[in-house]
Amino acid sequence: MVGIEEFIQTYYLGPLCSYYTPIGSLTYGLLLAIAVWGVYKLLGKLKIEVNKYLFIGLIPFIIYGGWTRALRDHGLYTGQLFCSPPIYFFIFALALGSLLLAVVIERKFKIPYWKVLFGLGLIPLIYNLLLTKITNLPVFAFGLGLVLFWALVLWAFSLLKPKLLSKVNWGIMSAHMVDASATFTVLSFFKTYCEQHPLTGLLTGRYCSVPIVQLPDMPWMMFPIKLVVIGLVLYLLDKYTKPGEEKFRDFLKIVIFILGLALGVRDILTVSL
Repeated sequence: MVGIEEFIQTYYLGPLCSYYTPIGSLTYGLLLAIAVWGVYKLLGKLKIEVNKYLFIGLIPFIIYGGWTRALRDHGLYTGQLFCSPPIYFFIFALALGSLLLAVVIERKFKIPYWKVLFGLGLIPLIYNLLLTKITNLPVFAFGLGLVLFWALVLWAFSLLKPKLLSKVNWGIMSAHMVDASATFTVLSFFKTYCEQHPLTGLLTGRYCSVPIVQLPDMPWMMFPIKLVVIGLVLYLLDKYTKPGEEKFRDFLKIVIFILGLALGVRDILTVSL
């Protein structure tokens, strides 16, 4: 019988900063769900609307998370706090603390909270900028080219079929194609890199741990995975959201956007620095 310490070491501490185990992924997914619900309730208590202003205020923190993770891969940040998944708890705490401070400043000085939040988020971004030097420009350009390609393809589809892909959902899908394009670029150009997450690692044939089944090397699988999974999630959110629940749906969409863009920024910068 596996003891508690051995269980934690095997499924959580051992893989830390290297890959996610299926059990670890389920655990972190549950923690994410709890955090999402808690933050949504907190926003209601603070009387903060879930709208474009909240989204704008959070953008620097989204970029900072992925950017910092990439810098940690190159030793410019040290310690386990800045690898996956601890960094996500750190960024969550940083963004939440900044939001609370921004609300206090808004109430005292009448400065819109989202402007304060955006400004606070720029501070760590400036620090990251001072640490960053793009050394692999061809790979960086290739990754950005793929992102632009998919953004244009999805935009054209949204124009032809606006009922199937709204402009908001286009933005979310495009964010996840940043992740797909970055992962495809990393796995295609650098055979030493692997995929940390169990499902995408299995389907691309590049899981960082020992997979249940070893499939052929297929980095291109990231594109259909993202298109099908994220497209289906957005479709179900729009179709089954009940009247009066639109704000929670919109908040979930912000969370989905964050998950795509932050991972994409990390991957493309990791191989470009």
